[in-house]
Amino acid sequence: MATIEDFRQLSDSDWLTLLIQSVKGQTVQGLDFPKFPQDTIQTNFVGSCGERALKEAYLFYDFLKREALKSGVSIKKNSTILDFGTGWGRFLRFFWKDVSEKGLNGVDVDPVMIDLCRTLGVPGNLQTIQPLGFLPYEDSSIDVILAYSVFTHLPENVHLNWMQEFKRVVRPGGIVAMTIEPRRFLEFVAELKNKTPENNWHAALQKFSDYAEQAIPLYDSGQLVYLPTGGGAFREPSVYGDAVCPISFLEKNWMPEFSIRSHIDDPKQFWQAAVLLQRS
Repeated sequence: MATIEDFRQLSDSDWLTLLIQSVKGQTVQGLDFPKFPQDTIQTNFVGSCGERALKEAYLFYDFLKREALKSGVSIKKNSTILDFGTGWGRFLRFFWKDVSEKGLNGVDVDPVMIDLCRTLGVPGNLQTIQPLGFLPYEDSSIDVILAYSVFTHLPENVHLNWMQEFKRVVRPGGIVAMTIEPRRFLEFVAELKNKTPENNWHAALQKFSDYAEQAIPLYDSGQLVYLPTGGGAFREPSVYGDAVCPISFLEKNWMPEFSIRSHIDDPKQFWQAAVLLQRS
């Protein structure tokens, strides 16, 4: 049987091809890949499943590696990576090629998903965290943190809690790649008013259409705007909803420990805005 060591020299695009093949069969070219959860579980957490979910993740994986390299950070076998809000382990599957399993870490507030990741065979050290808790890592011990579609759901107090933890655990020169909801998300929610919702998510957001319209000036003034929509078990509205974060909020609160190296707010590339920060 093959091992992951046999695949480390593959290009990222070739690795994506193998991951897509693993959706239909666990063993690809002699290597046993992590299994996938049911399509409904995948979709509930990331909005899509199977090949589509992987291709979407690949865009951000590519962004992270490309922009990290511009900032002088090369992701290697001995790097230490944290997937913050790992869900069903979508991104850890990508970094499995790049980083040794002892350097792969994933955390989530949902213990059911952490247990599921272990059952599926997702590589890495997987642990449950509390919504306003701490990261189980030593100071300055992490090279890269990935937070895809996580800070887009956190109210200000929870956002700032994890910001402080990121400042603590990311080593000097290390990076954080995240997404944030831009201004157009508030416009999208405001425009849902009086429309027939297309799905349950739109219906949940529609309740906040009036507030979203009124909150646009708050966003423009640099404030984080939070809609307490909630997200089911382990994600109560007080700690999880929909958060719209201006880049100026990051500049005000994350600096001087972090500097913003890249910010892409282009719906043709990402529905959410992509940001890469580097630790001083």
